Amino acid sequence: MDIIAQLRTLDCLSLLEEKSLLRIAEVARKRTLFREDVLFEEGEDVGYLCMICTGSIKLFKVSPEGRELIIRIAKAGDLCGCESLFREDRYLMSAVALEESEIILMPAERFKEVFISESGPAGLRLLESLSTCIQQLVGLIDNLAFKDVELRILDKLYELTGHSSLSDPVTLRLTHQDIASMVGTVREVVSRTMSKLKRKGVVVETTVRGFRVDRARLEELLQQRYSYIKV
Repeated sequence: MDIIAQLRTLDCLSLLEEKSLLRIAEVARKRTLFREDVLFEEGEDVGYLCMICTGSIKLFKVSPEGRELIIRIAKAGDLCGCESLFREDRYLMSAVALEESEIILMPAERFKEVFISESGPAGLRLLESLSTCIQQLVGLIDNLAFKDVELRILDKLYELTGHSSLSDPVTLRLTHQDIASMVGTVREVVSRTMSKLKRKGVVVETTVRGFRVDRARLEELLQQRYSYIKV
């Protein structure tokens, strides 16, 4: 089967006009992967979208400590690498062959160009919105799988206060139950963690309506304990 016929079997490409499909096919190429060959790594620029023709590809994330979380196994007929194409342009996860696999590599920029020309500005906005949702969901999986509750709360506080000055405490009109729902735990655990953060100077004041956060101290704690700042 030639490349055009194989690409036509993808649901996302099946309704493209022939000239649009040809524009993708003319720059696409086939590649054979063997077991444990790396297709791409998390954080790399999205250079290609990959159609699996035969075999299987493991899509996964790895924690800073080396723990692995498999997101899914891509098999024949699946498309991978497109999760953040229309937003961040970086792979959200890594991909490694589980067995000998034949794939078709499609240059990401050409793929994007064709879809923008077919769907127009409104379609592009929709694709960007869907990409953002996927990134948020993958980030949530990452947090729940790899981070303890305190780190998840610190990350969430950093996100919620991201546009505020470092000089003055930031007021957040949220309850402990709200925070629990955001980070995937229960209110009692959040309450204990917030008490700990109050002793550490991150939470400087609490009321029935919310609490105040010392953002400078929050950044300092993230840097000291976790050696990074979540952006």
